[in-house]
This record gives sequence, C-alpha cells and structure tokens, in this order.
Amino acid sequence: MLTIRHPRRTVRAVALAVLLTAAATACTQSPPGHDERLSKAAGLARVSLVVSKDLWNETKPDGGANEVTAHTAVITKGPKAGRGLVRVTMSGTNLVAYLKELDHNAHPHTLDGEKQNTAASRRVYDAVAPGVDRIKAARAADDPQPEIIIDDTIPKSA
Repeated sequence: MLTIRHPRRTVRAVALAVLLTAAATACTQSPPGHDERLSKAAGLARVSLVVSKDLWNETKPDGGANEVTAHTAVITKGPKAGRGLVRVTMSGTNLVAYLKELDHNAHPHTLDGEKQNTAASRRVYDAVAPGVDRIKAARAADDPQPEIIIDDTIPKSA
C-alpha cells in the first residue's frame, strides 16, 4: 500500500518536531566546564560560601528539584564582620543542587528569557564556578574546608 502525504504538512510536522526537541533539550546555555564542575562539587564533604544575606536569599532555591540544605550563620567577628555577610555551609551534593539552580537562572535559554534573579544568579555562579575549579585535595585531615567569598568590597587577598 502506497501512502502519499501532502508535502507542506510533512515539512510543518518536521519543523514542529525539531522545535519541540530543541525546546525540550535546551533548557539552559550552561558555560563550558559545567558538568565537570558539578562532578567535582559532588565530591566535596563541605564547602562555605561567604555572601551577603540578601544575595543568598535572592539566589537560594526555594524547594523543587534543586532544594538545598545549608547552615547559615551571620559573620560577627573578624575583618568580614559588620558587612551584612553570612557564611553558608553545605555539603558537596547540596552545592551541586545550588549550582544547577544558579545555572538555570543565570544562563536561561533565549526562548525562556531572563528570570527575576538572573543578574544575581549570574554573579554568584561566576564567583562560585572558579572557586570550585580551584579547590585542591586536602593535604592533611585538619585542612580547613574550602571557602568562596562573594563580596566585591573585600580585596582578593583578604
């Protein structure tokens, strides 16, 4: 049995299938090295982010697939005190969830458009990503846990 389809319908069907596939698979435009970064973060026992309380509240996941469990403490002593900073301590697997959430919000697909917290998420992702990339294996059991500071008013050497 020979079936002849209308050429315009076939073209439309193929075009629709391509668009749906592209939309389903291209949720974000992740930066280079993102998957390797997630793998590295997953292997961390603990990591601390030092960030303003408002920036943390703006970018932390609120439930959903990328829920993050973290301990948050206001920094009250030392050179970072009095700046509105908090120390957010989490496990590596929670950092993976946080990085996924940041990536989703910071690098949205062009069809999705920017989110309300895209700029904040991009700032945090751009600080956390190289911080994770720089983490080296501990040399001794008492080595401090990795710390990533996100405060543009603190010099890099602080």
